[in-house]
Amino acid sequence: MRNEGSPLTYSAQSESGHESTTWCISPCDAQLAPGDYRLKLNGVKVDDTLTLRRAGTVRGEYHSRAGTRSAAWLSLNIGGIIGGVFLTVGVAGGAKYNYYIGAGVLAATTAIFFITYRTDRATVSFAPELPPDVRNMPDPAATSGARHASLDRPSLGSTARGLGFRVSF
Repeated sequence: MRNEGSPLTYSAQSESGHESTTWCISPCDAQLAPGDYRLKLNGVKVDDTLTLRRAGTVRGEYHSRAGTRSAAWLSLNIGGIIGGVFLTVGVAGGAKYNYYIGAGVLAATTAIFFITYRTDRATVSFAPELPPDVRNMPDPAATSGARHASLDRPSLGSTARGLGFRVSF
Protein backbone atom coordinates (compact mmCIF):
# COMPACT_ATOMS: atom_id res chain seq x y z
CA MET A 1 0.00 0.00 0.00
CA ARG A 2 1.51 3.27 -1.10
CA ASN A 3 0.71 6.97 -1.30
CA GLU A 4 2.32 10.26 -2.20
CA GLY A 5 3.14 12.67 0.61
CA SER A 6 2.92 12.03 4.32
CA PRO A 7 2.22 8.50 5.63
CA LEU A 8 -1.37 7.28 5.78
CA THR A 9 -2.92 4.70 8.06
CA TYR A 10 -4.60 2.02 5.96
CA SER A 11 -7.34 -0.19 7.33
CA ALA A 12 -8.73 -3.07 5.23
CA GLN A 13 -11.77 -5.05 6.37
CA SER A 14 -13.01 -8.00 4.32
CA GLU A 15 -16.59 -7.70 3.04
CA SER A 16 -17.23 -11.24 4.24
CA GLY A 17 -16.13 -10.20 7.72
CA HIS A 18 -14.36 -13.51 8.36
CA GLU A 19 -10.82 -12.12 8.46
CA SER A 20 -9.61 -9.62 11.01
CA THR A 21 -8.98 -6.02 10.01
CA THR A 22 -5.55 -5.43 8.48
CA TRP A 23 -3.81 -2.22 9.58
CA CYS A 24 -0.61 -0.65 8.30
CA ILE A 25 1.05 2.74 7.91
CA SER A 26 2.17 3.48 4.37
CA PRO A 27 4.39 2.69 2.67
CA CYS A 28 3.76 -0.88 3.75
CA ASP A 29 3.35 -4.39 2.43
CA ALA A 30 0.22 -6.12 3.66
CA GLN A 31 -0.88 -9.58 2.61
CA LEU A 32 -4.57 -9.59 1.70
CA ALA A 33 -6.43 -12.65 0.43
CA PRO A 34 -8.38 -12.26 -2.81
CA GLY A 35 -11.80 -10.74 -2.21
CA ASP A 36 -13.72 -7.53 -1.65
CA TYR A 37 -12.50 -5.05 0.97
CA ARG A 38 -13.80 -1.95 2.69
CA LEU A 39 -10.91 0.46 3.16
CA LYS A 40 -10.29 3.42 5.42
CA LEU A 41 -7.48 5.96 5.12
CA ASN A 42 -6.68 7.82 8.33
CA GLY A 43 -10.08 6.71 9.62
CA VAL A 44 -12.02 8.09 6.62
CA LYS A 45 -14.06 5.48 4.75
CA VAL A 46 -13.44 5.03 1.05
CA ASP A 47 -16.75 5.22 -0.82
CA ASP A 48 -16.37 2.12 -3.02
CA THR A 49 -15.27 -1.37 -2.09
CA LEU A 50 -11.98 -2.59 -3.51
CA THR A 51 -11.94 -5.93 -5.30
CA LEU A 52 -8.61 -7.76 -5.18
CA ARG A 53 -8.10 -10.76 -7.48
CA ARG A 54 -4.31 -10.73 -7.91
CA ALA A 55 -1.16 -9.25 -6.42
CA GLY A 56 -0.54 -5.57 -6.94
CA THR A 57 -0.33 -2.17 -5.32
CA VAL A 58 -3.09 -0.22 -3.62
CA ARG A 59 -2.53 3.53 -3.84
CA GLY A 60 -4.39 5.83 -1.49
CA GLU A 61 -5.14 9.51 -1.70
CA TYR A 62 -6.34 11.51 1.29
CA HIS A 63 -7.95 14.88 0.64
CA SER A 64 -7.91 16.94 3.83
CA ARG A 65 -10.28 19.86 4.03
CA ALA A 66 -9.15 21.11 7.42
CA GLY A 67 -8.41 24.59 6.06
CA THR A 68 -11.89 25.12 4.66
CA ARG A 69 -13.46 23.79 7.86
CA SER A 70 -11.41 26.27 9.89
CA ALA A 71 -12.49 29.09 7.58
CA ALA A 72 -16.13 27.98 7.91
CA TRP A 73 -15.96 28.08 11.72
CA LEU A 74 -14.15 31.42 11.65
CA SER A 75 -16.79 33.00 9.40
CA LEU A 76 -19.57 31.63 11.59
CA ASN A 77 -17.98 33.02 14.75
CA ILE A 78 -17.18 36.46 13.33
CA GLY A 79 -20.57 36.70 11.63
CA GLY A 80 -22.27 35.68 14.86
CA ILE A 81 -20.48 38.41 16.77
CA ILE A 82 -21.23 41.10 14.18
CA GLY A 83 -24.84 40.02 13.73
CA GLY A 84 -25.30 39.81 17.49
CA VAL A 85 -24.00 43.34 17.92
CA PHE A 86 -26.49 44.70 15.38
CA LEU A 87 -29.37 42.79 17.02
CA THR A 88 -28.34 44.05 20.46
CA VAL A 89 -28.23 47.63 19.20
CA GLY A 90 -31.71 47.16 17.74
CA VAL A 91 -33.05 45.78 21.04
CA ALA A 92 -31.38 48.61 22.98
CA GLY A 93 -33.45 51.17 21.12
CA GLY A 94 -31.48 51.70 17.93
CA ALA A 95 -32.93 52.10 14.48
CA LYS A 96 -35.22 49.39 13.11
CA TYR A 97 -32.80 48.60 10.24
CA ASN A 98 -30.32 47.14 12.83
CA TYR A 99 -32.60 44.09 13.12
CA TYR A 100 -32.47 43.58 9.35
CA ILE A 101 -28.70 44.01 9.17
CA GLY A 102 -28.12 41.64 12.12
CA ALA A 103 -30.45 38.98 10.72
CA GLY A 104 -28.87 39.35 7.27
CA VAL A 105 -25.34 38.95 8.63
CA LEU A 106 -26.35 35.87 10.63
CA ALA A 107 -28.12 34.33 7.63
CA ALA A 108 -25.17 35.04 5.30
CA THR A 109 -22.55 33.60 7.66
CA THR A 110 -24.69 30.52 8.27
CA ALA A 111 -24.96 30.02 4.50
CA ILE A 112 -21.19 30.48 4.12
CA PHE A 113 -20.64 27.91 6.87
CA PHE A 114 -22.82 25.26 5.21
CA ILE A 115 -21.32 25.91 1.77
CA THR A 116 -17.66 25.72 2.87
CA TYR A 117 -17.81 23.06 5.62
CA ARG A 118 -16.72 19.78 4.02
CA THR A 119 -15.51 16.49 5.42
CA ASP A 120 -12.26 14.84 4.41
CA ARG A 121 -12.34 12.43 1.48
CA ALA A 122 -10.33 9.31 0.73
CA THR A 123 -9.87 7.46 -2.56
CA VAL A 124 -7.93 4.36 -3.52
CA SER A 125 -6.80 2.80 -6.77
CA PHE A 126 -5.34 -0.59 -7.58
CA ALA A 127 -2.46 -1.28 -9.96
CA PRO A 128 -1.58 -4.92 -10.77
CA GLU A 129 2.19 -4.31 -10.72
CA LEU A 130 4.57 -4.15 -7.79
CA PRO A 131 5.65 -0.74 -6.51
CA PRO A 132 9.01 0.51 -7.80
CA ASP A 133 10.69 0.30 -4.39
CA VAL A 134 10.26 -3.51 -4.14
CA ARG A 135 10.71 -4.59 -7.77
CA ASN A 136 13.51 -7.09 -8.42
CA MET A 137 13.98 -7.79 -4.73
CA PRO A 138 14.51 -11.40 -3.71
CA ASP A 139 11.76 -13.27 -1.90
CA PRO A 140 12.00 -13.11 1.90
CA ALA A 141 14.20 -15.82 3.37
CA ALA A 142 12.49 -18.51 5.38
CA THR A 143 13.33 -18.31 9.04
CA SER A 144 14.20 -21.38 11.03
CA GLY A 145 15.21 -21.99 14.58
CA ALA A 146 14.83 -19.48 17.38
CA ARG A 147 13.44 -16.11 16.38
CA HIS A 148 15.31 -13.59 18.44
CA ALA A 149 17.59 -10.70 17.73
CA SER A 150 20.88 -10.00 19.36
CA LEU A 151 22.18 -6.56 19.99
CA ASP A 152 25.88 -5.87 19.54
CA ARG A 153 26.64 -2.94 21.79
CA PRO A 154 29.88 -1.05 21.40
CA SER A 155 32.10 -0.88 24.40
CA LEU A 156 31.65 2.00 26.81
CA GLY A 157 33.39 5.12 25.58
CA SER A 158 33.88 3.94 22.00
CA THR A 159 31.11 6.18 20.69
CA ALA A 160 30.35 9.73 21.63
CA ARG A 161 27.14 10.11 23.64
CA GLY A 162 25.30 13.00 25.17
CA LEU A 163 25.89 16.69 24.84
CA GLY A 164 29.22 18.40 25.38
CA PHE A 165 30.38 21.99 25.60
CA ARG A 166 33.73 23.44 24.78
CA VAL A 167 34.68 26.82 26.14
CA SER A 168 37.76 28.66 24.91
CA PHE A 169 39.20 31.98 26.13
